[in-house]
Amino acid sequence: MQDNLIAGLVSGLVVTLLVLVFRHFWNAVIVPWFEDRVYKDVRIEGKWFGLYPGSNDLRQDAIVLKRHGHSIEGKVICTNGGDEGDEYSVCGSFRNMLLPLVYESTDKTKTDRGSITLRCIRNGERLTGKIALYNTFEDSIIAGSIIWFRTKDDLDATVKRIQEHKEKVRELAEERKRIAKEESEIENNDVIEGEAVESKKSAANKQIQPTANASTD
Repeated sequence: MQDNLIAGLVSGLVVTLLVLVFRHFWNAVIVPWFEDRVYKDVRIEGKWFGLYPGSNDLRQDAIVLKRHGHSIEGKVICTNGGDEGDEYSVCGSFRNMLLPLVYESTDKTKTDRGSITLRCIRNGERLTGKIALYNTFEDSIIAGSIIWFRTKDDLDATVKRIQEHKEKVRELAEERKRIAKEESEIENNDVIEGEAVESKKSAANKQIQPTANASTD
């Protein structure tokens, strides 16, 4: 009786273990292999170059993505900006030209994490969208624009255009200040000249008044 009980328990454990191993093998090997064979979306695996066009320092990233079927995982390294040198892991899935990702810092001493949602455009040459992240300085969740480029040349060209635009905006702002200053000076001069004219008129009236009084006498 005891032997039958032990044999039943061992058999149950073995069957459970085999089911777990088979399930893991199915999900980790068979499903990705099958999805890869029937995969119809853009092949986005490989290297990308990221840009945050709305940031003051024009932060840039280097991204490497790996794809298993529709599943995506990879690494992101900040190459320019306030977080230069920081590394992040990303994971998500790519379907119907949309790439939602979750990222977090590989440095376990940091709490930097968030989500990225990108859309594939320009015949697979760009991924553009938004990033939602936790701002440690403001203690709040903020969102910003993000663009991933297939080539470094495309990234550099976009950065150059943004910098040129910012320079033009700065020059326009300085020109507006100069015009406003000149207008203020003109208004001040007009006021001073007006006061001078009024002062002369007042003085002339004072001179005419005694003469008129003398004539009357």
